[in-house]
Amino acid sequence: MIAFLCDIITMKHTGNSIRKVLKQLKKCVDITSIQRTANGYMICAKNGEQNLIHEGSNCYHPLRRWLKTNTSLKTLKF
Repeated sequence: MIAFLCDIITMKHTGNSIRKVLKQLKKCVDITSIQRTANGYMICAKNGEQNLIHEGSNCYHPLRRWLKTNTSLKTLKF
């Protein structure tokens, strides 16, 4: 319950599109962890690769490129 409340608190001031992206990433089986950092989110894949995404409109294209090469998630809707 505490982790759920912290997730709501940290997601309070983010845009709708970043919430949609994070929801898709949480469902992906190739993503091992998503950690909130001071600058954005650190995403870790099963193959050991990591990617830091910042919240904003410029994060989607590099994230899609990284997901295509490191995970089975080929399409990302935002």
